[in-house]
Amino acid sequence: MQTQKAKMVLQDPPFNVAINGHVCGSGKTKHKEFAFASGEMTDDQFIKFLETNFRLCASFSQEGSLHYNFMDWRHILHISVAGKNVFDSLINLCVWNKGTGGMGSCYRSAHELCFIFKKGNKSHTNNVELGKNGRYRTNVWNYPGVNSFGRHRQDLKMHPTVKPVEMLYDAILDVTKRGDLVLDSFLGSGSSLIAAEKAHRICYGIECEMLYIDTTIRRFQNIFKIDAVREKDGKTYNQLLEELKSGDTHD
Repeated sequence: MQTQKAKMVLQDPPFNVAINGHVCGSGKTKHKEFAFASGEMTDDQFIKFLETNFRLCASFSQEGSLHYNFMDWRHILHISVAGKNVFDSLINLCVWNKGTGGMGSCYRSAHELCFIFKKGNKSHTNNVELGKNGRYRTNVWNYPGVNSFGRHRQDLKMHPTVKPVEMLYDAILDVTKRGDLVLDSFLGSGSSLIAAEKAHRICYGIECEMLYIDTTIRRFQNIFKIDAVREKDGKTYNQLLEELKSGDTHD
């Protein structure tokens, strides 16, 4: 990002729950546990984990930037404490209504929460303005989840907690302008990157799992027909794959 700073942070931190039994059930699609915050952290450790991430994201964001962070109902307290320790205000709490229930014991979970924090006191971009600009938006977001029947169901194969691109696209349109920077430090399978490209914004993403990095690149190239390029030497992703197959690589 160099000296540039994000206008919006849009991300889906791990929920500190095991994937097996909480996200993946008895179906055919299975995923491995996340590298961290996959149920191994204590309450205090998870709060510290979120707080550290929030501080880092804030340091690379503009004054007046909005920070969208998804979270489940089990960790409302954790994210609220971490957010209060870092940000200046909580401007809203949105509920993603997935349409159908997923995993759950008594009540099956049909929603996720999105906490919207604000850095600083400078005015944030508001492209909704209570419908003034033709965008009717509420804090209940109705988008089919991957557990619903339909075209989104196949997305579950890419990532255990994949978000609908359409939902992220709309959120980006709400609070940014063309050319603004969007930051996602938990890029996963790249839905925020794809949404930002569709909205003509610039997305910077971080992901530590090689499988999901490959998934993101393949999704992006397939949709936009744009080659992913390694910055240090200008080689495309496809060139690197060919080198890997032939054994002609030292990277």
